[in-house]
Amino acid sequence: MSCRPKVAFGCTILDKGLSGNGIDGIGHYCQELLTEISKKTDVQLLPFSFGLEHSSIGAKTLPTYTDHLTRGLLKLEKKSSKTTHFFNNADIIHSTDQLIPIVANKPLLATVMDTIPLSHPEFIRASSRYLKTAIWKSLTKRADHIITISEFSKNEIANFMSYSEEKITSIPLGVDGRYFEKITKEQIQSILNELAIDRSFFLFIGSIQPRKNLLRLLQAHASLPKNYAREFPLVIAGKIAWDDGETVKAIQAAATDKRCLWLNYVSDIEKRALLQATIGLVFVSHYEGFGLPILEAFASKTPVLTSNCTSMPEVAGGNALLVDPQDTESIRDGLLMLLNNEAKAHDLKMCGFHRAKQFTWDRVAIDTQRVYQSLF
Repeated sequence: MSCRPKVAFGCTILDKGLSGNGIDGIGHYCQELLTEISKKTDVQLLPFSFGLEHSSIGAKTLPTYTDHLTRGLLKLEKKSSKTTHFFNNADIIHSTDQLIPIVANKPLLATVMDTIPLSHPEFIRASSRYLKTAIWKSLTKRADHIITISEFSKNEIANFMSYSEEKITSIPLGVDGRYFEKITKEQIQSILNELAIDRSFFLFIGSIQPRKNLLRLLQAHASLPKNYAREFPLVIAGKIAWDDGETVKAIQAAATDKRCLWLNYVSDIEKRALLQATIGLVFVSHYEGFGLPILEAFASKTPVLTSNCTSMPEVAGGNALLVDPQDTESIRDGLLMLLNNEAKAHDLKMCGFHRAKQFTWDRVAIDTQRVYQSLF
């Protein structure tokens, strides 16, 4: 074995995202790590993707994960197969998503963002969610070590998976340097004109799904006094992950009433312009394993209103307004604070900006490599 470990690095979710409708949080994590670790010489990454005919990132393409899982569980994988040969050439296997390979005699590292399938199955849309969750839990517990993204998630994994805390490393996510870059006022105004935004606004960034608590956020926003809800609309930037039959209706009703603008997908430059132009980011989710939009807003010198539960206070580090996501009045009062207290909003901008500088993807890569070395 060489002194430079070869790490089989799972890229399936990233690959599928790049060839489809954009990457999600897991894909973004994988992409940033792949970029940063590839710059270094301590580790050789061997990217792989399940079930793709072609990889847009040059990863080794393997059979579908279902096929691999079935063959692995039934011990039908041949020693001469492409999959076996690929993993035999690696020293360590890092699953960055829930597609955990079944490979014997190789150290296995799994990244687990959160325990939502176990702790909050109501936030998962799938008729077979309980079976899939049971399989995922069983496969994850086979890992020699787990990386997660917050101390909150570390505690959740230990509790819901009965997994030793000593074998879990918390490595917070990073925020890309481009969020710190100031966009010109002229460019921001041009983008706002293209998006048909002609007034000051609150901003939500994230996927449309029940966990994000948009129903209660829209109720709180609608309850603002005077004509504030129309004067300062809520701009929603996010695609549908899944609808519970109520959330999309509420968004559409608010849009009809001129209290909301749903942009669905936005480009990177549009997202950054929105963050730099908004009154504040409103991120009052029920549950987050981390909550990267909080840091992206901090880097953009944007005040943040977020939830007082799960990982969000940990990420904010005392630099955001915290509210009870279950309490409409608490959210409304937070919105009013952002509107009416300029001194507080300014303090949040500056403190959040300094907080964001502590989170870099280079540090994530370095800390991840340390875990590789501990398994090597």
